[in-house]
Amino acid sequence: MPKPRRPDTVFWVDPAAIRGNRLTLDREESHHLLHVHRAVPGAAFVAVDGAGGTYECLLESSDRGVAVGTVTRRSSGQGELPVPIALLVGLPDAGPAETVVAHAVPLGASAIDFVACARAGRPALGPAPLSRLSRIAVSSLKQSRRSRLPAIRSSASLEAALALLGDGPRFLADPESPSRLSPALGKLQGFISLAVGPPGGFTDEEVGVLRDAGFQSISLGDSRLTTETAAMAILAIARNYLE
Repeated sequence: MPKPRRPDTVFWVDPAAIRGNRLTLDREESHHLLHVHRAVPGAAFVAVDGAGGTYECLLESSDRGVAVGTVTRRSSGQGELPVPIALLVGLPDAGPAETVVAHAVPLGASAIDFVACARAGRPALGPAPLSRLSRIAVSSLKQSRRSRLPAIRSSASLEAALALLGDGPRFLADPESPSRLSPALGKLQGFISLAVGPPGGFTDEEVGVLRDAGFQSISLGDSRLTTETAAMAILAIARNYLE
């Protein structure tokens, strides 16, 4: 009999569902493993817990539609960048926010904060939209084979968002800036913070707040970018200069 083929996907497991060398997938992930991939006992699969752990497993049982795996190998920090990158995004509409999460997670963001600001025109996101964005983040985490789930939040003000950042290089996407992130700035180390304005951009007052907090304005080029495109561009550029 041929050896069962390992599914070419990664499964999500709650850290609380890992006990010693066994883990239990939830109903949704179990259904995907057992019915979409038609895994049978003995089949190999990989799970991530969003806290940095990656687990190579063999399917032990599938009683009542719940997949239980035996952990054969563990690793930590798989697929993660060497330093954290926090992304502050002026709150856009729902669709662009989902696009930011779907693409910023594979690019390595450790935190994504949708900040309520003047031109956003609405308050910080509540539990329901944040929950949806978190589900998108989990899906993107699995697709990209990262192991640590980024924090998804929505601060009520720039000041509140800034209070959550660590010390390190800070860059603001600014179409008016003559400067660009370049090799002359050297390799980036520490806690990296990136900021992108909402549709219409940050106000002059908000730009002043960011600059007072140590953000350096950089240009992303001559073309006009949407909020979600600018977020992806500045994140991709910054990760090219990691130490």
